[in-house]
Amino acid sequence: MDSWDSNVWQNLPRRWGHSLHRMCSYLAMFPPALPRYIIEQFSNPGDTVLDPFSGRGTAPLEACLAGRIGVGLDLNPLAYVLTGAKVDPPLPGEIVHRLNTLEENYSHPDLNEVPDEIKMLFDGRGALPQLVFLRNNLDINNRIDRYILGTACGLLHGNARQDGTSRYFSISMPNTFSMSPAYVRRFIRSHNLKKNPIDVFDALRTRAVQLLGKPSSHNVGQAKLGNARFISRTTPEIARKSPPRLIVTSPPYLNVVRYGKFNWIRLWLLRKSAAEADRKCGISVERTDRKLNLDDTHGDSKYSAFMESVLKGLSDVSADDAVLALVIGDVEKRTGESINLSNQVLQIALEHTSLRHLTTIEDRLPDGEKVTRIWGAREGNATKTDRILILYKGRRPTPRHSNPQSIIEELAKTDSTPIESNSSPRCDHSFGSWPR
Repeated sequence: MDSWDSNVWQNLPRRWGHSLHRMCSYLAMFPPALPRYIIEQFSNPGDTVLDPFSGRGTAPLEACLAGRIGVGLDLNPLAYVLTGAKVDPPLPGEIVHRLNTLEENYSHPDLNEVPDEIKMLFDGRGALPQLVFLRNNLDINNRIDRYILGTACGLLHGNARQDGTSRYFSISMPNTFSMSPAYVRRFIRSHNLKKNPIDVFDALRTRAVQLLGKPSSHNVGQAKLGNARFISRTTPEIARKSPPRLIVTSPPYLNVVRYGKFNWIRLWLLRKSAAEADRKCGISVERTDRKLNLDDTHGDSKYSAFMESVLKGLSDVSADDAVLALVIGDVEKRTGESINLSNQVLQIALEHTSLRHLTTIEDRLPDGEKVTRIWGAREGNATKTDRILILYKGRRPTPRHSNPQSIIEELAKTDSTPIESNSSPRCDHSFGSWPR
């Protein structure tokens, strides 16, 4: 093993990273230190770094903070909003001015068309009409509005504190993912949960500015709503003009996470704000992923075809000397058999593209830090080990740092916890099992 070929990013504090990372929780996200280490090793300042499955925008944001051009692509409107908000954030004054203007022009909206599944979550006298008003008046493609929407998604639902107070807009529930409506309805009734009387405008003004953290060097990146499977047609403009020298991404795992279903509340908020989402995203939770055409429910054979298409496309649009770092989790079947999915992807790359294999780094996930731990015995086939599969085009790359610890030492000097985490202390009545 080369001296740089290790998961040294785990030596950084678990909550290391810029405050923008904590804008909104997201299932199956990797820690900021992981892509930052890859970025420092395999790209240079000014290079374009692409994540074609950008999720909450972790890799593109770290690229921008590292002096690269971070670019994100994703088919999920929530991912598009979060990535865009982070790689091209507005100034504090722009945010406050926009929220003040919205509040000054606020009028009570018609709530008759709001689904009952949404009404049961929010205070009908304050939070709900304010959210509906914002939903009707914010534009997902406007830089400032997109940032406000991303912040709102992070505050939309979450657990109350022990004293019953909460900074979240909803009744007390998990903030990482949305439980199913039927489950939430039963839980509200059995635990007599109360709706949170919160002023949405005030909460957004505070949180949106807080997330920006201390002034820092931040390159402007780009986000795009699009399908990585057709990357040659959906490549963001920046990446077309300057082909990515590095691709850092985590493709959807094999039939593990339903990115639409587990975010149905946030997608409701975004639906009126994006033509693409408005056409495809309804309140039918079970069909949410299918309506968005998300590639997260493949079986073995379809997954292989999916990854073959993705890898061919990424090889075509990237620079001649590009490096691809794919974070791929092992998957455990119901039989208990563990699938090393990275080996399958490697074979696809070697057989169907001109990409070559540099190395694979194992990154075992501590059980106490897995989001799926709250599902207990029902966590099922959630990954326990990530493997970072590193491929390359053309000449074999040489990492920029022979001593990986030097990268970690430099990163450790930055402020790792500038603001409160997005996870509140749990109430006694926490949701503790798989959404049914």
